[in-house]
Amino acid sequence: MRLSRVDRYRSAGSGECRVRVQLRGLAGVGLVCGALVLAGCGSETVAGEAEAVGTAAGEPVFSPCDDIPDDALRAFGVDPTTESRDILGVKQPGWNVCRWNTGSQFLAVFATTYTMDDVRSNKHNEDFAPIDLGNRSGVTYREVADKDRRRCDVAVESGGGAVLVQWSDLGTGPTAEEPCAAATRAANGLMPFIPS
Repeated sequence: MRLSRVDRYRSAGSGECRVRVQLRGLAGVGLVCGALVLAGCGSETVAGEAEAVGTAAGEPVFSPCDDIPDDALRAFGVDPTTESRDILGVKQPGWNVCRWNTGSQFLAVFATTYTMDDVRSNKHNEDFAPIDLGNRSGVTYREVADKDRRRCDVAVESGGGAVLVQWSDLGTGPTAEEPCAAATRAANGLMPFIPS
């Protein structure tokens, strides 16, 4: 399967939302799907000037690519030089996204204006479990579409929105570390850089 771009559009007047995700290889599929699934297509409308309406209005205060130091990434075992900003370099309104990898293992951090309630109520997320992240609390969860259980996300409140830390192992063999354990370990290590 060769995929090459993200194409999202709303057909005029019908409220129907179509998302066609196309990337090269499997590396970005989990990242893109996670962001697009959490954002959803919604039923907001735009009147007059093009301006965000609804939950995702505004921009998150945290920028993972800019605010997480390279040493913190190396400590977790990912290569800072593999940094990939946004989704295929395309800025998504209401999101700041960054991804790094080492081999088939990926760490993605999503900062969003969507709230923890939005994360919990998203029908594409399941298996929520509360976790302690130092002096903060969060949840781990999985995406319904991840039938192989090779990804896990940690969500924590940040700046009126949420920050999602996702660990993915896109290899074909057994995972090197259970994904929720890896995501929790990464989130704990990143807490000093994620604003409250």
